[in-house]
Amino acid sequence: MSSKLFSLFPWLKLGLSKNTVLGIAVYGSAVNAVCLTKSNGQWLVAKYHSIDVSDESDYMAAIAACTNAVCKEPCKVNLVLPHFFYQIVQMEKPTLSDDEITQSLPWLAKDFVDIAPENIVADFTDYPISLPMQSNKMNVFITNKEQVKPLVDVFKKLKPALRSITSEEMILVTLFGNDSHAHMLIVQHVGHEPRILIIRNGQLLLARRLNGLLGLINNSQSLIESLGLEIQRSMDFFESQLKQPPIRSIQLQCDDLSSLSLKAGLAEYLEIQVTDFTPQIDIAQSLEPSYYYALGAAFQLIDTELVE
Repeated sequence: MSSKLFSLFPWLKLGLSKNTVLGIAVYGSAVNAVCLTKSNGQWLVAKYHSIDVSDESDYMAAIAACTNAVCKEPCKVNLVLPHFFYQIVQMEKPTLSDDEITQSLPWLAKDFVDIAPENIVADFTDYPISLPMQSNKMNVFITNKEQVKPLVDVFKKLKPALRSITSEEMILVTLFGNDSHAHMLIVQHVGHEPRILIIRNGQLLLARRLNGLLGLINNSQSLIESLGLEIQRSMDFFESQLKQPPIRSIQLQCDDLSSLSLKAGLAEYLEIQVTDFTPQIDIAQSLEPSYYYALGAAFQLIDTELVE
């Protein structure tokens, strides 16, 4: 998350470099790493590396190999979990301190997920939209400790130290920057259903995971109509039910849907311009889109360092 990160397994190492940060992204069928270094007051991409994987059991070895390929010195690491490792639910925010809420999340969240409370690891962000006569809400990110622990344990044998774990959604929030206009982002990875996000001012306003569209990949017209309908529903909900100003843009961040025909079809269906996602971070211009998640993870560590 941009200002609040999953705080898993609080073992830390001392003497970490202040001029090097590392982002690791477990990205479906690959693990990507980006190392940023600070030179003359400016952060630059020092190294990047990617390893394809065929199964979740390959993640640990790929994480270790990617980490060693880009940095073998003690530095901070931020790890991006793949979206199928966690869930996002919206809940009413209790009238407790943030620390008390974090401590109580496993029991607050247990009825929303099929995970034993003792294995729930969760964190939250405040939901930024409040409506009259409604209580404050929060977005809660929930993962299974037993599923994540093997990824975390990899770093016990490496010099770079895992300091935080984050989600794909909050990486994209970071890469969007602090634009005061609301933007919709359609996210889709190979072999997984699309998601719809709405982001504004560095905050996640809406997150929907769609179902039933994966089988339409080979039928472009059916896909455009079905996806366009879900996009329109999300826009109507955002503008009518949540009483928010109109969406400024629709962008695609996709592995295998980001095509000229899809963009043109959605633009015609929705009567609005549809573009490929472009991070609002200058340093991203030197990397291929497959590295955006790892870059965002490293960049979050820079943001955290600046506000500490």
